[in-house]
Amino acid sequence: MSIVAFVPLRDGGGKRLGMDKAVAPLGGHPLAAWTIRSAIDSGVFEKVVAVVASDEHAELAEKYGAEVPARRPDYTCRDSSPDIEWVLWILGKVPCAAFSILRVTSPFRTAEHIREAKNKFMLSSVDSLRTVTSSKQDVFKTWVIRNDRLLPLFPIGSETSPWHSRASQDNPKTLIQTAGMEYAWSEMVKRTKTIAGSTVVPYVLEGLPALDINFRFDFDVAEKAVSNGLVELPESLR
Repeated sequence: MSIVAFVPLRDGGGKRLGMDKAVAPLGGHPLAAWTIRSAIDSGVFEKVVAVVASDEHAELAEKYGAEVPARRPDYTCRDSSPDIEWVLWILGKVPCAAFSILRVTSPFRTAEHIREAKNKFMLSSVDSLRTVTSSKQDVFKTWVIRNDRLLPLFPIGSETSPWHSRASQDNPKTLIQTAGMEYAWSEMVKRTKTIAGSTVVPYVLEGLPALDINFRFDFDVAEKAVSNGLVELPESLR
């Protein structure tokens, strides 16, 4: 059965980080190298494909062992472009039974994590798998502003005890999706035009393996983790 890894790269990605995510240097290698080499080291995939829009990203991906079959179209590169647009496009270029999306902002997801998640996905009879981590905040106390008024995002609960007024330890424990991994069946995605489908199995990561680098603070955490020896480079980069 063919399983392919897709590593999406987009020009202009990294506005919140303040630098190009793909080339941001971490531990002597660009951030993209951590994900590409972990995917290759896992031995799970028939191909590791970089989904790129620029020659710079294509050269970087190929240097570290990824394949680049084509440049992604402009409509998949807007800030507001949903992932399903580039996923459907690349599935037309790279046929496969199943695929994994591995994003470069999750450098500490390892080859072993990739193998474990793949096995769980294959044995679970579900549409997809994605990585999640424990929420550090009580999301039931989340509010939105509408017309200069606060409204609870979760207005569910009894009249006398709405979620936002309950003690946090009494509210359900929640998980936040991370950039670490997604697995999905290609035919399901083409049929439903969604990546998740209707049945999703979790792969839970905690601590540094669950880190998403979206802001400069996150990158500083990653740099300190590397310099303090709390994480290791992918095996083939050591």
